[in-house]
Amino acid sequence: MAELHLHKDLENSVRAPRKPGETWDGITSWTRGSAPVWRSLLFPAPGQRAMVLGEPGAELLKLLKASGVQVERGLSAPRAVGGRGFDFILEEIGGWSSRLHREKAAAMLTEDGRWIVALHGERAVGLKSRIILSQLRRQGFGIVDRYYAHASLWSPEVLVPLERNEPFDFFLRLIVGGGAMRRAAILAAFQVLRRLGIHREFLPNCIVVARRSR
Repeated sequence: MAELHLHKDLENSVRAPRKPGETWDGITSWTRGSAPVWRSLLFPAPGQRAMVLGEPGAELLKLLKASGVQVERGLSAPRAVGGRGFDFILEEIGGWSSRLHREKAAAMLTEDGRWIVALHGERAVGLKSRIILSQLRRQGFGIVDRYYAHASLWSPEVLVPLERNEPFDFFLRLIVGGGAMRRAAILAAFQVLRRLGIHREFLPNCIVVARRSR
């Protein structure tokens, strides 16, 4: 599959991060501070408690520290005194399984806690995305949002929502360059993949934001 490169100015697509629970169907871009686009997903705040699994980008850890979030690494991290769970779990996954697939992840989170999975592959996430989503659902989580981070997972310029067709189509038309025939072929190929419901599997990364089902 041809690599995707941004070749137009996305200034008009910039929007401030939304609060947890709100929805936004357009492309999100942000330009200030450490890991600015990730800020719109994590909503870090002083006093929050987060479990971080895997190896996320250094800028992301810097963001959490600067925001006053108490970060605990690994599954051995104890729960807070009084039973208060984590505000969110952030997990980087490059393989085929979550590190929490044998754990009761829901019990580790607060009532409104989120499990945020950053899934990536060498060229495309492929079938790994379906396996990870199945693991999340078996743990009692509902999928809230899925995003493609362009052009880098840990330092993205934009987040592209993947739950609705319009934002993804708009994004493709922005980034696919080259001659008219090449452009038409790539857009047509992705339209076929989207109709089949497998276009997400041909992307190099996918960020999943899941909440405990109630």
